[in-house]
Amino acid sequence: MSEDLPAFDTPDLARAIEALPPALLDRLPYGCILIDREGMVELFSEAERRLSGSGTRRRLGLQFFTEVAPCMNNAAFRGRIERAFVDGQADLEFGWIGDFANAERSLRVRAQSATGGGCWLFMLREER
Repeated sequence: MSEDLPAFDTPDLARAIEALPPALLDRLPYGCILIDREGMVELFSEAERRLSGSGTRRRLGLQFFTEVAPCMNNAAFRGRIERAFVDGQADLEFGWIGDFANAERSLRVRAQSATGGGCWLFMLREER
């Protein structure tokens, strides 16, 4: 990967992403989504659209857990993020199975608090 793009395993990935010009987010080899504290999508990278197979449907301003990715509206995904906010800061990594294009695809998910509130979701697809 290019030196100017942070790897998925970069410590404090959210701060590294926030320091990038927005156009570079689309060159990442993983997807990134920014949601506010209520779960509304503020940013949905073109890389995430392409890698997830989710297509060109509107994402900005929609509720992530109910209108964009209802399969993640459960205790194992949404619940972890909400619990992290109750504890003060989100900084989680966990595995997930399922994607728009492939319900069997393995994902590595990182969720980290955004500087202005809300949460970054980073999704790395892994082939099984």
